[in-house]
Amino acid sequence: MGRMGLLVAVVIVGAMFTGCSSKSKLTDAQAQIDRLETQVNELESELEIEQTRAAELTAELENSLAEFKEKEQVWVEQQNMRSVITVSEAVMFESGSVYLSPTGREIVARIAQATSQYPRRNILVEGHTDDRPIGPTLGEKYPTNWELAAGRACAVIHYMSAQSNVRSAQLAAVGYGEHRPIADNDTTDGRAMNRRVVIVIGPESE
Repeated sequence: MGRMGLLVAVVIVGAMFTGCSSKSKLTDAQAQIDRLETQVNELESELEIEQTRAAELTAELENSLAEFKEKEQVWVEQQNMRSVITVSEAVMFESGSVYLSPTGREIVARIAQATSQYPRRNILVEGHTDDRPIGPTLGEKYPTNWELAAGRACAVIHYMSAQSNVRSAQLAAVGYGEHRPIADNDTTDGRAMNRRVVIVIGPESE
């Protein structure tokens, strides 16, 4: 049963349980069905529009970041109404720090430039690490991988805000630390894959 069929069934069953059998009650029920159908159509239209916008932005990002994609430093994909960019930590940050590397700054600037053409998009920057404990160099300031991941995510949004007309209200940062791995932390390659920044760009209405 589709969504519209389910809505119709809910209205009819509601009428049955309340003893609605008169013509006026059935007319009211039909009016409610019509209103619900209109709302469903509007939502489906809005969803289609947002998916189209996401596809356009994703294509623009793929083009802008093509040289980094070829080097397997950046991955770009569309997930429904979202554009998702994953960047390797190795290319994004200076070794053992939360400071963006020159290449990292270039990548963030290009993402910001592309996104600025879509003002009604929110941007969430996720910081991810492997499961290794923080070393002594960073340990005093970032006692766990949560703080390190959040610090790197914040570094991205600060630079993005400074380098473009992306509004601060559109930006958010979160640190997941080692708790959302995408590969095996028991291997060198797996740990490298887990150390990443993910930039999720989606509609304000989401």
